[in-house]
Parts: sequence; structure tokens; C-alpha cells
Amino acid sequence: MVSLLINNSLSTRQRYLLIMILIVAFLLRLFYALGQDHLVVYADAGGDSRWYLANGYALFTGFDNGILPLPGGSELPIGLKNLPTPPLYLLLLGFWQALLAPDAAILAIRLLQVVLATATIYLAFRLGRMVGDTRAGLLTAAILAISPVFVLEPAQIATETVYIFLLAAALTIYVENVSASSLRYPIRSVAVTGFLLGLATLTRAVLLLFPLGLVLHLLLVHGWRRGLRWSVILLLVYSAVVGSWTVYNLARWDRFVIGGEGFAAFFYIGATDAGWQGGAAVDEGLNTDLPAESNDQQEIYRDQAEVIISSDPLGYVTRRVRELASAYLLPHGTLLFSGESLRNLVQNWLRDDRSLSGLITVTQADAFWPKLLLYVFHFTGIFAGLIGMWLTRERWQVTLSLMGFILYTTLIHLLLTALPRYIFPTELFWWVFAGVTLVSLSRFFKKDELREI
Repeated sequence: MVSLLINNSLSTRQRYLLIMILIVAFLLRLFYALGQDHLVVYADAGGDSRWYLANGYALFTGFDNGILPLPGGSELPIGLKNLPTPPLYLLLLGFWQALLAPDAAILAIRLLQVVLATATIYLAFRLGRMVGDTRAGLLTAAILAISPVFVLEPAQIATETVYIFLLAAALTIYVENVSASSLRYPIRSVAVTGFLLGLATLTRAVLLLFPLGLVLHLLLVHGWRRGLRWSVILLLVYSAVVGSWTVYNLARWDRFVIGGEGFAAFFYIGATDAGWQGGAAVDEGLNTDLPAESNDQQEIYRDQAEVIISSDPLGYVTRRVRELASAYLLPHGTLLFSGESLRNLVQNWLRDDRSLSGLITVTQADAFWPKLLLYVFHFTGIFAGLIGMWLTRERWQVTLSLMGFILYTTLIHLLLTALPRYIFPTELFWWVFAGVTLVSLSRFFKKDELREI
């Protein structure tokens, strides 16, 4: 895989600039991660981190069907037979917790995620270079290196960092080596793409159907004969990786699961108007006694969702569009800061005040400026990314797979529940296109071609 990513065609100055960008990216993420309390995640009952850590330790060590004591005196019931999520991130967490003391384990996990997040910046450079040119790739990498949400994310005990890295690695290899203008190591590249997408799906099962989009892309770009042959390789490797979890579940618990078993629950949540409030609240909202077997649980989720949808189809569509729009309008990462929602503060000022003194008061709210930066980066990436898609329309053989992931994620969360964190993985690819736009604007305002770096 390394041979597929290494490219020595950069000039000396470009290479030094890229190295400096990666060093800055690494240091920013490292300093933020080191400044966090490494034990507080075990005590946070409201987030997903404690659940990930407990079930990761249980899955890796074989602890099951009992109450797992956690650092800090808390505890969590464990039942691996009904585990709704795929295993890769859980196993990573379990490995470090089994190897090290609790605080050292969290530190090791965060350091690993810092390295993966920095590698993702490099992959974004490669993608930006393929979509636009070297300048666009460098600009994309530089912006993502200092983007607040991408700096904050590696310190979180959540799947995003690992998932985005695996996805970016898969699409970088695919775009660089299977696009119409390249065709370097195509069979090997398709196989590695399938392998990495399989690992990404075992991190977040929502990616399960995305490889079918790449199959369509292969057929469009390379024709039926070659495209079909490479599609078979891609799907075989992908299925083997994802199927390993299926085989494990069948062998150990006689349970059939592909990727993960949370789809029905998220479908039910998306049908309601309550939003995500935690697994216990979701089960409580069913107003029925859930059976012990996970498969029956999933059937109840589906049945209840169908009842809700059939009773008010128009309301269901309205809720789904509204929730998806809200997930796009609220940047991921704002909830990491205390204080009232920036969007609510501005809406209240526009509705009730509109005075300069009132606006100054808004800017003095808790974490106003960090939240504002999150909004600026978020919406700049999306709007400039849309323009970049148009500017690169003639390179559709290269760009279609990246746009396809954005479209796939958007549509899947139009059906399932949508949160800003679920939309967040698309932001990397929005910025790949945004880099092309910003370079084009720079050229326009300078009235002539910029000199080579």
C-alpha cells in the first residue's frame, strides 16, 4: 500500500511546504490531545465514549453478560451477544485498555488518533492534487491542518478519526490508481480499496452499501468488460473483510449480522421526532417490553417505524428533510464547547434586538469565537466545495467517486437519523473541492497565473 501512496514528483520547495503543513497539523492535534483529562471519559454517562470503552474492553478480553466496573467507580452492563456496532474501533480501544492502565490507555488511543488524523491531512493533499493541482492539494492540506474541528476530533473517543482515515486512504488509492488517466496497479489498487473500505465498514456500518457506487463508477469509466472484472475483485475483497464479523457472530452467538445491527434502531429514531437521546431512551420510547434477543429487537424497531410512517407519510418526509438540513447547518464540534447555541443566540438577536450593543453581548457569550470559527470553516468548505465540483466537472472520472461519497452519506441519513457528527466525514471531501475553488479565486484576483511554488 505504501508504494501506491508515495510519489516523488513534488519539487523540493513543495515537499518542504507539505512537510511543514504536516508538522503543524501534528503539533496542533498533539497539544490539544495532551491537554485533556484522560480519565473523565469513563465518568461521562451522557456520551458514547464510555460505552465504546467498556464494550471495547469486554470484546477484546472476552468479558460478557455481566456488570463491568469502570475507573472512577462507575459501572456498565455488558451483553456482547446484542452488540449493535461493528467491532474494529471497539477492538482498538480494548487492546490499549488491556495493555495499559486506564489513563495511559486513553493517552495511547489519543496519540494513535493524532497520527491517523495527520496522515489524513496528507491523504487530503493527494486527493486535492488529483482533483485540481499541486497548489490546490497544498491549500486543502493547509486549511485542514488548522481547521478547528479537525484539530479537536482526534482527542475524542469516537469512531470518526479512524473511519475518516480508512475512507480517505481507500479513496486516495482508488482515485490515483484506477481513474481513467492513471491506471497504475489497477488490480492491486482495486483489491486494496476493497480491503480498506471493508475495515471502514467494520468501524462504521453506515458505509455498507457505498462500494456498490464504486462498482457503478468502474462500469461508467472502464466499460463493462474491464469494469465488471475489477468490480468483482473489489466486492470479493470487501465482502471477505466485512463477512469476517458475520462469520464470528454466527460461530459464537448464532446471530446473523452484516456490518452492524443498528440500522433498524436508527431507522426508527429517524421516523420519530425525538432525535437521538441515548439507547435507553430509544428503547423506552417504544412503549413495549423488548425481548432479550437482538433480532426481535430489530424487528420491533422496524415495525414501530412502519406504523409511524404509514400514519403520517408527509410528516415523516418533513421530519427527515428538517433533521438532515439541521445536521448540515450545525457544524460538528460546537457541542464540545459550553454555553448556549451560537445559532440560537444569533436568531434571538435578529428576532428581538438587532442593536449593536446586543450584537456585542452576543460576541461575549461563552465560547463565541471558537464556535464562530467552526461555523466559518464549515460553511466555507461546503459553499466553496460546491463551486469546486462545478469547476472540475470535466474531470468527472476522478471526482465522481468523491462526490458519490458525499451524496451517499447525505441520502443514507435522509433515511436514517441525521446528526452533525454523522455528516462530518463528508467535510474532508468538501474541502478537497473547496481547495480548487480558492486557488481559482486567487488566480482571478491576481489577474494572471501564480508562479509555481
